[in-house]
Amino acid sequence: MGIVERPTSSRAAALLSVMAFVACADSASVDDDPLPLIELAASAIEVLGTSESLAVVRDLEVLADGSVWVLNSQEPYFLGFGADGASLGAHGSPGGGPDEFPMPSALVAGGWEGEAWVLDLLHHALIRISRPDGDSEQFSLSSTSVPRGSVRSGMSMLDASVRTARLGREIVVPHSTATMQGGVLQFRFGLLGADLIAVDPETGGTRTVVGLGSVLEDPSGDFIASDGGFPLWYRLWASCGENLVRVFDRVTNQLRGFDGSGAEVDPVDLPPVPFTEVSPRQFAGAVFALRQAEVTGDVATRLTREDSLRLLNQMADMVQGAPHELASYLPRYVDFRCDENGTMWLQPLDVDAGGLSGGPLWLRIEPDGGARDVRLPERFDALRFTASRIWGVSRDEFDRPSVASIPLPPR
Repeated sequence: MGIVERPTSSRAAALLSVMAFVACADSASVDDDPLPLIELAASAIEVLGTSESLAVVRDLEVLADGSVWVLNSQEPYFLGFGADGASLGAHGSPGGGPDEFPMPSALVAGGWEGEAWVLDLLHHALIRISRPDGDSEQFSLSSTSVPRGSVRSGMSMLDASVRTARLGREIVVPHSTATMQGGVLQFRFGLLGADLIAVDPETGGTRTVVGLGSVLEDPSGDFIASDGGFPLWYRLWASCGENLVRVFDRVTNQLRGFDGSGAEVDPVDLPPVPFTEVSPRQFAGAVFALRQAEVTGDVATRLTREDSLRLLNQMADMVQGAPHELASYLPRYVDFRCDENGTMWLQPLDVDAGGLSGGPLWLRIEPDGGARDVRLPERFDALRFTASRIWGVSRDEFDRPSVASIPLPPR
């Protein structure tokens, strides 16, 4: 079986730089009587605030006082909104200076000491951003066990953001010492097998909570060899309480759990995987951005609408393989979050939307394992979940973003 045409040597090298092996394991759920879908209406969206400076909101944090801070895709990087929607300030510019942010990656989920903090990769530090008019505060992650350059995405080679979360009084970051010296394959496995390291901001001490590469089976065991395929998968993890980290295990179709000491707790079984078959057109749409980057030579170049459609049609015509084989190459889920009470939220890949992204459907899993689909309104992008609300960005018909939330119905 071959997928797309056989790549040339240069094209194969380009593919290797973005490939990650996947498995075709489809575990069945023990729940044969799923609860009905919860559908949230667009009329339920409550806009908190907006700004002409907002571009693409990369991350969002809700603090205990009800204020919200966002990580913007362009300067100013950080914008704050009070619980009443009033502006709390906007700041943050690119650059390598002590008060500049060369590579802000993501906000710390759960905050720290009632404040919003960002991980900046080049500074290799966590920096408080929720006091734009106050003294700057940061703490370095540098240590003998977490040297510069070792904090990595830990989720996917295609995702530059770094999931960072609070675990009790510590901050958890993914850590990998993978380098290109061992080749692209070893580098890829090193990234996806990252350790989750807990850093104590007060003492600077570090410890390993869980090594993803050692506790999760490599899902490439059932990988179907192909010429020119795009196998992709993700390591999805989140802090799900004061003393619990959960990780999606694709092979077992479970959410595995580990307490603060690294000891494993009972896993949560998931319903059947969200899709088991993918058409050639859906497959081509999912990997289109990778193919476009290969054709144009970089990831910034944009094709015209006509050229994009032409390339997509060409890709779909060249894709080969049975629908279940094509499905095995794509990630089942693309995001995983938890609220403060341990309720888990998984976002399935939307195979009809194009790109390796999710759509309006999320799977809500209670701490006892009960699962239910929740459909969010179109043009609402969820970024944080609390016990009573979903927080994110609402985009109007002109694609202008606003920070907003949707109340959840009583359980």
